[in-house]
Amino acid sequence: MPDIRVARLVEVNKPLVTGTVEKLIPGPKDVLVKVEACCLVPNSYNIVTGRAGMPLPELPCVFGLDVAGEIEAVGKHVLGLRPGDRVYVDPLLTCGTCHQCRSGPKDLCINSCLRAYFAVHPGGSETLKHYPIGGLSEYVLSPDANIAVLPPNFDIDLASRLGYIGTSFAGLKKAQTGSGKSLLINGVTGTLGYAAVAIALGLGCTKILGIGRNKKRLAEVQEMSGKLTSRIVVRSTEDEGDICAWIKQETGGLGPDAMFDCLGVGGDATLTSKYIDTIKAGGRAVLAAGGAGGKIEREYSRAMDHDVAILGSIWFNSAEIDELITLVSAGVIDFSFTKHKYFSLDEVNDAFKYVGNRPGGAINVVVQPQSSSAGRGALDRLSTSL
Repeated sequence: MPDIRVARLVEVNKPLVTGTVEKLIPGPKDVLVKVEACCLVPNSYNIVTGRAGMPLPELPCVFGLDVAGEIEAVGKHVLGLRPGDRVYVDPLLTCGTCHQCRSGPKDLCINSCLRAYFAVHPGGSETLKHYPIGGLSEYVLSPDANIAVLPPNFDIDLASRLGYIGTSFAGLKKAQTGSGKSLLINGVTGTLGYAAVAIALGLGCTKILGIGRNKKRLAEVQEMSGKLTSRIVVRSTEDEGDICAWIKQETGGLGPDAMFDCLGVGGDATLTSKYIDTIKAGGRAVLAAGGAGGKIEREYSRAMDHDVAILGSIWFNSAEIDELITLVSAGVIDFSFTKHKYFSLDEVNDAFKYVGNRPGGAINVVVQPQSSSAGRGALDRLSTSL
């Protein structure tokens, strides 16, 4: 088999190294995907620099999480997928045999990992060895069950971000966000936060409260509601005054129906605890900020009387990603605000540096492994998903 080009993480907090590996051969239930787009987010930078502190694959490894592309070959036992299909590759790998896998919530699999990224649960370090080639490669291999077929009008570059968009979608579904509801988003200016705003608007939320730090990014978020400016209100943590009082004021004293907490690495759970206390009685708080530190603490009597469910959300399931793709494709959820920033595989370290500077949730950093031209990072465009 011919060689393919890849980018390897050789040592934490050191530049990635480009090289080659032998082209992959699909097993009976595998799909070989030609990678057109690999998305990098700020958390990717946190992982390769060691800031996130997650269990990594054995080094050196071909790094890279979310990819989209075109099927080149399928294993002999694969049904319903064919060469030429445009697809998103779900990187969550599970064992399929543990109690959690067999009972339904596969994101709680005790052996789960995100392919070529990190182990989600303790047994995931072994699962990382099963599909060791990550998205910073001209090709990836995936189990057929992890393949989501894209409609013709779905932007391939936006599809490479579906891991993080899908995480927000699953979190808001768990929060029971929908028509006529109010939603508080803590960490609104990040990758998950921007996605959560777009999804909440599409699902019919009538009031979205966004908390973040960067005032320029907060202004961008507020503009996402178009002419209906009252649907989104934002607040900077650098502003003076009581944010909890502001939340109550903006929701008529009741508090929001739900809260989606998506702080980045270094986030403070102390504030999260305070914001949970503002949620409407009987509401829900969904925590998706894997890099936040600290404890969520509540008095027993308050937890009982307030009756707010505090839930975690790690990833999404196959039904949720298919539903999300359908809603985006139909224009129900609008990601046209997304601006793509391109890099070739040779420019992968420039891409990590760029995303490490936290350009904001509207920017989608895309590495194009099939591109060998220099200067791709200078070529930007708005999403054309519709």
